[in-house]
Amino acid sequence: MTTATPELSVFVERKPGWIVELTVEAPPEDLDRALGEASRKLGARLRIPGFRPGKAPAVLVERVVGWEALRNAAAEDLIPRLYGRAVEQEELDPVGDPSLTIGTLERGQPVKFSAEVAVRPVVDLGDHLSLRVDRRHTEVTEADVDSAVEGVRRALSDLVEVSRPAQAGDVLRCVLVMRRGEEVLSGGEERDLELDRERLITGLVDALIGLEAGAERSFPLTLPADYQQEELRGVTVEAEARIIAVRERTLPPLDDELAKRDGNGQTVEEMRAHYRARLTEAAAHDDEEGFHSDVLKALRERVKIDVPAAMVERELDRELASTEMRLAELGLRFDRYLEYTGGSIEKLRQERRPAAVDNVRLELALDALARAEQLEVDELQVEREVERIAVGRRVSAADRRRLRAAARSDLVRRAAAERAYEIAAGSV
Repeated sequence: MTTATPELSVFVERKPGWIVELTVEAPPEDLDRALGEASRKLGARLRIPGFRPGKAPAVLVERVVGWEALRNAAAEDLIPRLYGRAVEQEELDPVGDPSLTIGTLERGQPVKFSAEVAVRPVVDLGDHLSLRVDRRHTEVTEADVDSAVEGVRRALSDLVEVSRPAQAGDVLRCVLVMRRGEEVLSGGEERDLELDRERLITGLVDALIGLEAGAERSFPLTLPADYQQEELRGVTVEAEARIIAVRERTLPPLDDELAKRDGNGQTVEEMRAHYRARLTEAAAHDDEEGFHSDVLKALRERVKIDVPAAMVERELDRELASTEMRLAELGLRFDRYLEYTGGSIEKLRQERRPAAVDNVRLELALDALARAEQLEVDELQVEREVERIAVGRRVSAADRRRLRAAARSDLVRRAAAERAYEIAAGSV
């Protein structure tokens, strides 16, 4: 396919994997203008005898810096600008940065270059209005209420110091430090630690049982796969414990006095009714969140998309950059983290690739749904989102444009997700 205008000629070759190659030709006048602009910019930085900065003739600037330097400076602005014009002219939707190859860039000759870039794929939503997902419904049982009331008893219990080795269920006053090499990951301050196998990291309770006040122990501890800090999951650290006191928990009786102390009723039945209502509300919230998750998963899996590799790589870049930022907040360099975990960037990218593909598929599905349903967002909403993100930061005009585009995309996808929930629930 060839498109010609008085200013620009573009040939588009479509390749597998939603890659397009543009062969672009522009008239010599575009290069002349770019050379003039480059000469003025370079001249403003030069000190040429007899001329004020920026006032030397172009021919003199070129003589000082050389043709190659002048041409390269012109190309830095001209080629991206022509690429943008070609993309707009051909109504393409790139999803990454192009690979540019300059052909001809000489005075009096047409400017020629090629660009290869991934474009947004066509998404087949099928009959999206037939999307249906069953809602979850979690029943709150009397056993659930019993557990909540038992939590009240534990919260209002007394801790009695005992002179014996620690047992399961005891509460230790201790100092627990976790290290990786010379680096302290957490701990150092006194804390209360209840010896509950269901709540603590596997192996920690067993390492502390049998210790008495004044005892110290060091032991290896492997952090679980669901550890709160993603970058430390599965890492084996050295734990050091110093026991200050062993205390036994004494639970108060289950009577009306307990309800009064708790402040959520005058009787045990009133207290139970309060916690039953709270559990029911929490279950309904969790069910709604689960329904939303199920709907997005169903939407992602029903669409037919050939996901461009460039979009997956960009998503992986974003995820790794986010991980690096989180590590920096903890005072840990990314390369040190890889060293400690025995990993590599290539291994991380491979491990996270399936999730990245899923994320890209969902974004493409939501974008397609937004187009199918002709969803739009209020530009005032977009501006408010931009201001929220940019608050306290110095943002250039170019950065603000990028923020605005990202905010608009995010808001449109949120609207598409809400529409998907309505469709899946049969509300349309």
